[in-house]
Amino acid sequence: MVRNGFGFDPTTGLPIAGQANIIPAASLNQLGLNFAALYPVVASPGGGNYSVNAPGSDRLDQTDIRVDESVSSKIELFQRFSLSQDHRFQAPVFSGLADGGSYNTGNRPLSTRGLVLGYTHTISPNLVNSARIGFNRVHYISNVPAYGQNYPPAGLQFPGVPNNPLINGLTLLQPNGYRRLGEPGYTPTRSTTQDIQLNDTLSFVHGKHWLKMGPQFRFDQFNLLQIGQPRGRLSFSGQFTAIDPGNQLDTGNGLADMLLGDPVSAVISTVTYFGNRQHSYGAFVEDTYKAKPNLTLDLGLRYDYATPFYEAHNRQSNFDYTTGTIIPAGTPGYPKHLSNVDKADFAPRIGFSYSPFASRPLVVRAGYGRFFIFNEIRTGDPLQTDYNLPFFFEPSFIGDGLNLPQTPTGTPVDLTNGFPPLDPTQAFSGVTSQDWRLHTGVYDEWNIDLEYQVPGNILITPAYVGSKGTHLQSLVDRNQIPTPSATFDQNARPYPQYGGFTSIVNRGNSTYHAFQLKAEKKSSHGLYFLSAYTFSKSINDQPEICCNAPWPQNSYNLAAEKGLSDFDNRQRWVNSVDYAIPVGKGQKYLNRGGVADAVLGGWHLGGIITFRSGFPFSPVIGFDPTNTGSQGLLRAQQTGSGHLAHPSINEWFNVNDFQDPTCNCFGNAGKNILEGPGEKGADLSARKMFNVSERFHVEFRAEFFNAFNHPVFSQPDNNIDDGQGSTGVITSTVIPQRQIQFALKLEF
Repeated sequence: MVRNGFGFDPTTGLPIAGQANIIPAASLNQLGLNFAALYPVVASPGGGNYSVNAPGSDRLDQTDIRVDESVSSKIELFQRFSLSQDHRFQAPVFSGLADGGSYNTGNRPLSTRGLVLGYTHTISPNLVNSARIGFNRVHYISNVPAYGQNYPPAGLQFPGVPNNPLINGLTLLQPNGYRRLGEPGYTPTRSTTQDIQLNDTLSFVHGKHWLKMGPQFRFDQFNLLQIGQPRGRLSFSGQFTAIDPGNQLDTGNGLADMLLGDPVSAVISTVTYFGNRQHSYGAFVEDTYKAKPNLTLDLGLRYDYATPFYEAHNRQSNFDYTTGTIIPAGTPGYPKHLSNVDKADFAPRIGFSYSPFASRPLVVRAGYGRFFIFNEIRTGDPLQTDYNLPFFFEPSFIGDGLNLPQTPTGTPVDLTNGFPPLDPTQAFSGVTSQDWRLHTGVYDEWNIDLEYQVPGNILITPAYVGSKGTHLQSLVDRNQIPTPSATFDQNARPYPQYGGFTSIVNRGNSTYHAFQLKAEKKSSHGLYFLSAYTFSKSINDQPEICCNAPWPQNSYNLAAEKGLSDFDNRQRWVNSVDYAIPVGKGQKYLNRGGVADAVLGGWHLGGIITFRSGFPFSPVIGFDPTNTGSQGLLRAQQTGSGHLAHPSINEWFNVNDFQDPTCNCFGNAGKNILEGPGEKGADLSARKMFNVSERFHVEFRAEFFNAFNHPVFSQPDNNIDDGQGSTGVITSTVIPQRQIQFALKLEF
């Protein structure tokens, strides 16, 4: 049985004869049935009706050793070694083979080692040189709970998925409107990050000037085994069981499509390993100039250069849009590192601090600085040109709800046939490319604030903060079909021999403006508090690369991607307080030692109270009506504001104001037009110091996170095709329930 609304034969488009909402046994796909049987039995009706409190654990062991040595009155050395072992486990949504988890579930051990050597030479009373050498190495593993087991078992083995012990597991099936089945992508992961840094700073004081200058060098390595879809992923949109697959998706059912064995798209990845390298160099000069007793100027200039990252064994390639061919690293006539970068990145810094009135505690501060964002080597797919032919192969197969995804030879890719052989001539491989001329990402930041002290030793600080990002790293698909149509046509791509592109470009822009108000009471009479309020707005024109589907919905209309940033948080108010209870020896009450002081004296009470507004989101649809092969999240057709006077977790926005586009076109809904749930939370603490002896002290702490057990809800289901009972419904929280912990710390 499936939900009301299913009952259409995908081969004819006509209602299935017989009892409504029942798929004839002869039409069922056995593999689809076997996968569906992995879902746990749920007794309650409606959508989003499965809840689980999945167990997790996190054990962190840390060791820090530091040695300081004064070689002479002018030379000091220090050495610091740090070791951290973090053993983390998070159970997935479903137990057993079903899994249904995300990249952050399973076993995720993390090992970190760091070493720093420091040298300080006081050359003269006004001239000091300081040098640092640092080494850091991080090793990370992410495995699903069943990693290493001999499975999938018979009946769940997917045709065409290689039998490789390194990546063996259940193929990922994603029926629209239902929880996914199988193991998540990007597992297993093995990453080792290593960097060496050398810094030297010469500090010179002369008259009213304090000059600092010096070079900086950094050598980075990033070695990674991480494959997007090593076991394959198939998506089921519900189009094959809809009355009109192109325009009335909500009349079909994603799970029904899976039971029939008919996906709308499929993708699978080969296994690859790479070792990226990057060198960066910088130098700076800074002058802190005491122009007047009440005026200090800060003037500085910094230069930065980072090489394009390269693979240690040339296992990377780029795409030449002129010839339409893949260019492996080392190809004569092309840049060694597959791109050229800016070499004139100078960043000015300027600021001042001014006290206009000698008789009033008022200080005015302002500053401006430019900062560079270089293309990051410490990331996996999709931001690496290592994920390219001939070293890596990720074929994608796309259907349109009328026709199944097909190989170049016309063989359907479904639950019956599975994937074709992993041969570039048998599928349309995706391509990762980057601009041959990469611009450095730039952030210009500025601020001005007023600091005024009022009675009670309280500082009041209003401020304006702004920033502008230019040439920010973003993604487009330069092989997306330019013109929407009624059916998907691979030959309509600009480069029809390939699938979708991950085109790394530096075209992103952003702005941020904020009013901030801070009140801080310095500790006196046992009381300290800090209250900080921010009213801000952040806008950008590209999806967040860190997250799901970082491509625009239409790579030929990037202006439509301008809107609120995913992390835009319009209002935020955070209050922290620490109060020493005036009880016990040396205090106002019970000023004596003995038992009373041991039990009641020396207590501190504290807390952090947070209020914030929600993060933005957009209603999306679960299929591609344009048949352009879009890799982005496709926004819905908007007919109303979408706002409700009294939103609830059962209906957060007006779902009736959004629908599937009724044509082969993109929806008109803007980016991040609605706001999700906010936060009201309190973390409380109590601590006391016990003086065991003159040398030994014990601190006791009791901490209550989310002390009042107030839920902070996640975003609602924003896929309008998930149907009644799911769309607009909130089914999870973003912070845990109340957590209480006790700690003892020995100091000697």
